[in-house]
Amino acid sequence: MFTRILTIILLVGIDQISKLLISSRLSLGESINLNPFLDFTLLHNSGIAFSLFSSGGDITRWFLVVVVALILSYIFFLIFKKNSLHYLEATSLVLIFSGGLGNLIDRVLLGYVVDFIHVYYNSHSFYVFNLADSFISLGIIVYLIYFMFFESIKNHENNIS
Repeated sequence: MFTRILTIILLVGIDQISKLLISSRLSLGESINLNPFLDFTLLHNSGIAFSLFSSGGDITRWFLVVVVALILSYIFFLIFKKNSLHYLEATSLVLIFSGGLGNLIDRVLLGYVVDFIHVYYNSHSFYVFNLADSFISLGIIVYLIYFMFFESIKNHENNIS
């Protein structure tokens, strides 16, 4: 349990520090080119993934805060109340929770999420995102791997017994 708490604190801290550093060094919309595939571009996302619902104002903001807080409460319960989590399941939930909490902090304190990582290739551009988004995405990938390979094997073994 202690390592899960420490990991959450570390990941949320890294996310918040990265956003603070970028916000203190770049103006909104300003970019720094790092290499042919990566820029740091400061954007404020008041919506959800891919800037969906970004024009909803305060009602949308607080609706999103409540929905995300409820989802994070459930994930928190799974992380700390479920007795026997497989290490991949626990890792995925910690990643998802940490990313969600990092973005929730932004949304509550700032009214928007700070995004700054811009990956592209030639004229093909991916959405601008942040470390919290990366933690969520990685957590989902790890959870899918767990679910497809480990949980399905466990269920298959239980059906044979």
